[in-house]
Amino acid sequence: MGDVMGDYLDVMRDWVRLWSMGAKPYTDLQIRQAKAQQGRQKLPCGDGLYLIVESISRAANSKSFIGRIRFPYTRTGKQIEVRIGVYGKGINQYSLKEAKEEWLRLRKISKQENKDPRDIQKEEKGINPYKKSPIKSLEKVIEIFWEEKVLIWEKTTAVDYYRKIHNQILPVLGANTPIDAFDWENDGRTKLLDLKKGIENRGSKSQADKVFMLCRMIFDFAIDRGWMKDQNPARTSTHTRSTHKKENNPSLEWDELPVFFNAFEENEPNANEIVRSATKLLFLTALRVGSLVGMRFDEVDYENGLINVPAKRMKSKEDLQVPLTPEIKKVIKNMKTFNGHQEYVFYSARGSKNDFMNPSSPNTLIKRLGYKGKLTAHGIRAIFLTAGHETLGFDKNIIRIQMGHAIGDPVERSYLHAKFWKPRIKFMNAWNKALLERGLEV
Repeated sequence: MGDVMGDYLDVMRDWVRLWSMGAKPYTDLQIRQAKAQQGRQKLPCGDGLYLIVESISRAANSKSFIGRIRFPYTRTGKQIEVRIGVYGKGINQYSLKEAKEEWLRLRKISKQENKDPRDIQKEEKGINPYKKSPIKSLEKVIEIFWEEKVLIWEKTTAVDYYRKIHNQILPVLGANTPIDAFDWENDGRTKLLDLKKGIENRGSKSQADKVFMLCRMIFDFAIDRGWMKDQNPARTSTHTRSTHKKENNPSLEWDELPVFFNAFEENEPNANEIVRSATKLLFLTALRVGSLVGMRFDEVDYENGLINVPAKRMKSKEDLQVPLTPEIKKVIKNMKTFNGHQEYVFYSARGSKNDFMNPSSPNTLIKRLGYKGKLTAHGIRAIFLTAGHETLGFDKNIIRIQMGHAIGDPVERSYLHAKFWKPRIKFMNAWNKALLERGLEV
């Protein structure tokens, strides 16, 4: 009971100290942004933990964590400072979360054993009380890697990586395996090649390559942080590439479209109008399914005659403008009669967790029309490029720009910012009219 009350009083003293200064515990973002000033700074992090930022004259932007506690735990005890370590993510460095965990651990042991936390550090780590073991487990490295990277990935990518990590990487390599066990000198290369070979033996060479690529990303991260030695045990070479042949999405020839559109209009599978309209727009715009199904009504700019597809839904991570042809306007106007009161053009209460149609729905419709193995939603883009160039006679680069492809090398792209908007409008109008002649009804 005494220990519990002591912990409570320590927390309350810390809270009162922060309250009296009008301060709140610093967040991880604030700690990263803290800069050295003329005087030494002591920034509260909560639970008696502080970040020390040395003055400019002493050590520019040098940051380290300390804990403050009264010891011995009596009225006559004195305030002592316990150095935790340097702020950062390298060897012997601490993040805010790690520093707080270490400080709370030391404080708990100190109170249980009535021992100076500095003496506990010395006993645990020899003559250097500030040394932190550089060895992290594979699971810990992946946890830090995940926290840093997950926000920049698409949701579908994050889900895919999560499954690969927890279903294929950690079960084979071992969650608690020290990260340096994968150094080349520790036979780490063999462990990674065995992982890849095991997946290939199950008949999934493409999956093996993808898992190996994700491992390479994780170990690059660990090497960059100094947690293991260079070189990457999952690096690619001529010997690691699987011999599988990549299969393209099946696509129809231009002359096969009339028969397809006839089946589409007959609608034997009895598909609902939301899925049918989305499929029509896939033909009219040649957008990727993931870029299309999340379309919002406020992305349709009637004044400027375009649809703006935001970068977050584009594979290129750049905004794409789609010319607003009469045919496209008609499909969107039709969708307003169904979903005009909703945010999303293809709103569907049962379609997906995001309140819009499930991205797999157009493919499901195409299969039910009898075109399984003959056409996919993504294969429509191949018709767009091939027929747009060979049949309609438009410059393939104009078509590729409209598809969201990067044209030219990096140097050319850094200097050439032209959008070629007028020829894109001309092509899209011609393309939409040609689809109507093939039998598409809007």
